[in-house]
Amino acid sequence: MSKIILAIDSSIDCCSVALYKNKKIFSISEICKKKHTIQILPMIQKILNQNQITCKELNYISFSKGPGNFTGIRIAASVAHSLSISLKIPIIAISTLAIMAEKAWRKYKKKYIIVAINAKKTEVYWAKYIRTSQSTWIGEDTESLININLIKNQINNLKKNWTFIGNGWENIKNQNILDINKFKFFFPNAKDIIPFVLLKIKTLQISCLKNSQINYLYNNF
Repeated sequence: MSKIILAIDSSIDCCSVALYKNKKIFSISEICKKKHTIQILPMIQKILNQNQITCKELNYISFSKGPGNFTGIRIAASVAHSLSISLKIPIIAISTLAIMAEKAWRKYKKKYIIVAINAKKTEVYWAKYIRTSQSTWIGEDTESLININLIKNQINNLKKNWTFIGNGWENIKNQNILDINKFKFFFPNAKDIIPFVLLKIKTLQISCLKNSQINYLYNNF
């Protein structure tokens, strides 16, 4: 019997939920900014109703653990933890930056991804992700909070043809730190959490209430 997975993301200015059922992914996404609390639960109920699923039929719950909007991340984490505890099902947390790299692969088939999302006025959350021949991503160790004035040195040292994604690049461009014209502006989507969860299930990297910490990043530069 196919496992049923619910995925939740509210890490930036968008809420999204996804449901994996019978090897298909169904998703809903809405721009919400500061209305995450109001919208996330109705969206979960909507996607369950659309697929004639009850909460009791869920086998796994997953969420985007950040980095990103502090309040939004905590909302997704709280909802996911509540469902995990009440339903006694495993909870799996995935990095927002990795989720965005997966979305870049899904949309553009790009393997070398640099994600930058806005943190503070002068800082961005940053990571370099590379997709392997085994369809996995490496780069979690590159995740950091970085001052945008240091971005130029990071970019000048690159040797691959990287794809830039995330709203952080718009901030970098506006401050004339780099002459960047080609970057992809989009939000993370809960549907891109599902491949990570399926891989963890396949490799048995799951256990209830583990791997579910919020991803707080600090400036390492």
